[in-house]
Amino acid sequence: MASRAWMEVGYEKSTGSHKAKAAAMIDKGVNPPPVATAEPSVLVLTSVPEAIKSARDFARGWLEAKGVDRAAVQVALLVVSELVTNAYKHGSAPGEVISVRLYLSADGPVVEVRDGSRAEPCVRPLSLECFSGRGLAIISELTAGWGFRHLASGGKAVYAVLNGGAA
Repeated sequence: MASRAWMEVGYEKSTGSHKAKAAAMIDKGVNPPPVATAEPSVLVLTSVPEAIKSARDFARGWLEAKGVDRAAVQVALLVVSELVTNAYKHGSAPGEVISVRLYLSADGPVVEVRDGSRAEPCVRPLSLECFSGRGLAIISELTAGWGFRHLASGGKAVYAVLNGGAA
């Protein structure tokens, strides 16, 4: 089994509350995503609402080409939608660049979304009164793990390691 050092810092799916996961992320800091076993596929987008669908279409094609099973593809598309939506709403101004990187790692397929903001993502407590703010909580439940890192060039990369590999 590949090293999962990146999961030892509080990004793992745990039985604890989302608040505990968020606290663990803040306490432990940021770490790089798993290492790619092949060159990533990259889609560069302009920060507009249509970018979300474009990212999903790109991810669907890539995942299907890699032989990822249908159920895992559907979950992955939700993850891509949430990450790109966050980049669009919170990590970029209209017209700025958002990029989606997809690659295989020893830990599973990885989705990484980059934007120009250094603002750190945070998991909000789930509430029946809120109509938004559940994306990272959903991602933490549906993936093997997620995290973020600041980029030397500015901005950040938020990534998720998907469950389900090649068929």
